[in-house]
Amino acid sequence: MNAPARMSPPPMSAPAPELDHERRFQPSREALETFLRDTRQWTTPCVYDTGLPISFTRTTYFDTERLDFLGSCRAGRPQRLRLREYAGTVNLSCPPMLTGMRFLEMKTSSGQRRTKIRASLSADEAGALLTGAPLPKESAAATLLRQAAPAPVKPWVTAWYRRHTYATEDASVRITVDEELLFALPPERSAMNEPATPSRLLHRAPASLLEVKWRGSSPPWLEWLLWTLEPFETRGSKFEQGMRARLASTPSTQ
Repeated sequence: MNAPARMSPPPMSAPAPELDHERRFQPSREALETFLRDTRQWTTPCVYDTGLPISFTRTTYFDTERLDFLGSCRAGRPQRLRLREYAGTVNLSCPPMLTGMRFLEMKTSSGQRRTKIRASLSADEAGALLTGAPLPKESAAATLLRQAAPAPVKPWVTAWYRRHTYATEDASVRITVDEELLFALPPERSAMNEPATPSRLLHRAPASLLEVKWRGSSPPWLEWLLWTLEPFETRGSKFEQGMRARLASTPSTQ
């Protein structure tokens, strides 16, 4: 088995054309295990923090009161505005803790192509976004927010999941598997070394989500393996799933 690759954190703030194609699947357990086994000769597991080798992601999605971003998904060119936070733990008997790395991201998709812009956030800036307080006008996050949002936004729903990541040596192909996916009401703060698991649960998703991302032309080996996954391809997104759960929740949970 290939040894885990020690990965550097993602870029702090820039468009991300290096991952400009993406396809999503909800495969059966057998199909997922077969796909991961077949990719081992080209990819290795990624570890971002050797001290916290089990990785989780907490993603809070924002939208306007008119639900402009949700409307973009229905229009066929989805746009998502999200606060992405990272958490980890030594083993599953210990609660995942926030690492302190967090970004405000704007992601736009068109078919299999996507662009993503991200700005690094401080704990105070993340807290402001989560509570509706103003951001410092000169901050990169405030600039991104002005460019991305057609109207004032608020946090609507949070996705939480355990993430496994695999990548080729040159990082031109990246494969992620999200498990234990759940949706919850958004948190109110973001601080390093705080427990990260959401507490106000809305919905648990039963299936694992496999995402395959690559830049440029896909290599022949990937084209063949993606063909075997086509029966499991999904066009939906975590944002849409989460918003359905939030909008269907009863008044007592909001």
